[in-house]
Amino acid sequence: VTLTAEEQDFDLELEKLYSKATHLCQSESRSLAFLGEQHKQVPIAIKKLQETLQQTSGVADELSFRVRKLDVVCGHVSEALKIVDDLLELRECSDQVMKAISSEDFEQAARYVSRFRAAQDSLPPGTDDATVRTLTEAERQLSGIVRRHFDAAMAAKDSAGVSRFAKLFHPLGLASEGVQKYVEFIKRSLAEKASGEFKRQLGSAGVKRADQGPAPYAETLTSIFMAIADIVQEHQQAVEEEFGPENFVVVVRGLLDEADVQGIKVIDKFAKDNAKVFASQSGCEIRDVGAVLEETAMITQRVQQFNAYICGVAHSVVEMIQDTTDFVKTLPVGHNPTDGLPVDTKLLHRVQELVSSYVLVEQNFLLQSVEKAVTETDCLDPSEPDVMTTTMIDESFFIMQESLMRSVTTCDINAVCAVVNNVNAAIVGELRQALTSNLAESRRVYSNWLSHPKNLAPAKPGEHPLASLFLDQEGKLRSPLTAALSWPHSMNNLQQSLENLDRLKETVEETFDEYFPSEGPDKDKREMFQHCISALGASKTDLEALHSNQCKDGLVILKAHLRPLLDPLDKLDYNISEAQYADFQVNDPFAKAFNAQAAAIHQHIKAVLNSCSAEEIMQQMAEQT
Repeated sequence: VTLTAEEQDFDLELEKLYSKATHLCQSESRSLAFLGEQHKQVPIAIKKLQETLQQTSGVADELSFRVRKLDVVCGHVSEALKIVDDLLELRECSDQVMKAISSEDFEQAARYVSRFRAAQDSLPPGTDDATVRTLTEAERQLSGIVRRHFDAAMAAKDSAGVSRFAKLFHPLGLASEGVQKYVEFIKRSLAEKASGEFKRQLGSAGVKRADQGPAPYAETLTSIFMAIADIVQEHQQAVEEEFGPENFVVVVRGLLDEADVQGIKVIDKFAKDNAKVFASQSGCEIRDVGAVLEETAMITQRVQQFNAYICGVAHSVVEMIQDTTDFVKTLPVGHNPTDGLPVDTKLLHRVQELVSSYVLVEQNFLLQSVEKAVTETDCLDPSEPDVMTTTMIDESFFIMQESLMRSVTTCDINAVCAVVNNVNAAIVGELRQALTSNLAESRRVYSNWLSHPKNLAPAKPGEHPLASLFLDQEGKLRSPLTAALSWPHSMNNLQQSLENLDRLKETVEETFDEYFPSEGPDKDKREMFQHCISALGASKTDLEALHSNQCKDGLVILKAHLRPLLDPLDKLDYNISEAQYADFQVNDPFAKAFNAQAAAIHQHIKAVLNSCSAEEIMQQMAEQT
């Protein structure tokens, strides 16, 4: 019974499910049929949309065509209105320009003409010929008036008038002519000012002023360069505004040309007035030659500084030019595109010639001065035991340092390198020869003097430890008293030369870096200087070797006082008793005598030699005993 009931329930559940499935299938069938009908309508709708878009596109094309036609018509209308406005303005200019000229209101007249020049190319042919004729005639008359008044202002040296009429060339279409006339006026003014400065500083007809300074030629050049700087400061803005920056470069070029003329005039007179110095220096006082060299260096420096200044001004102006391509195309041959100026000016070329002469004179001056210092004027002070060197070292290195510093201030790196080579030649030549000669000659005298044991004894307070060395056989002070008579002084001179050489090299390198910075215009040539200055290091090495050999020779002289004390070692009896051995350990007469003599030698060389030489000699003594 139970199973039958379950079967009935199961059948009833299946009937319900079948009924639901039938209903669902019927519903979905209707939906699919509806969607099929809708899909059939899509192509028709798309076709209608395409037709609508085509119609819309046609309308848009038609509207666009009409708008373009309207734009063209509006453009023509605008052009016609502009022509009308130009004609009305030109008629007003025509009516007023002659009145402005008659009333000498040339600035206003120039503005009328400028407006006419700007508009005349856009006017149709045959437009208002009467107005055009009037303005053309006004342009011709005004151009003539401006030229005449400008020339008159130049003749009268009327700076205000020149400035006024120079500005009128540009609106008249005469910018190039105006710039050239402006440059002519500036050059003429500069020439007159330079001529006055030339006479004031250098006198006339070779007459020297009583109050003339130590470097009148350099000061004259400086005055000319300062005048050019004043002109640049005064006129740069006005010229750039009226004529454009490219035309101010033309003005700078003109100033540079006049600087060449006036600068060469000063340098030529300087060379002529000092021809004797530049020719041979024979018969010239060393002081006079030194003064000429100082002024030559100053002249070269001022020219180099001026050239750097004027190139910097021109470079900054060129950077303001918008179309640098056209500017570069118009540059004359041999001009730098970065500043528009000549690569090599006549003044720079003349200075290079002067520098060549300077290097030769500097070389002769250096060698003669060093030779005089080491041979003619060398002396030592017997009353100053603390002064261990003679005058030749301080004087020689002072001369060499002055020569090097002077060359650096020329701002010409080639001159610096040449002088460095000359100084090094003087060190390995004249100076080394004098040191070697003095050492050889004084060693003989010193060796004989030191052969007397009493001369090793410490000097009395206030006395020179070498006092008796300075006396002749009659007990009188030798004259002249030089390093050639004192080996200790000669050794001290050699050691002092090594120390001075280091200081000289360091000082020159510091000054060189100041005048020739690593990022300066001569940065590519700095390596040449480093190569030249390194030769001083090789010279120092040579002098160090000489010093070491001389210390060995000095030890030979001093060992003469120790050798007698070593003779007992050859006769020493090693067959001694225990008591004698114990006594020798405490109270060895040989050791005491040797140590006492070694102490006396040490005391002596400490008193007469520098610490470096004394220590090296004692070190060698310790190694050999």
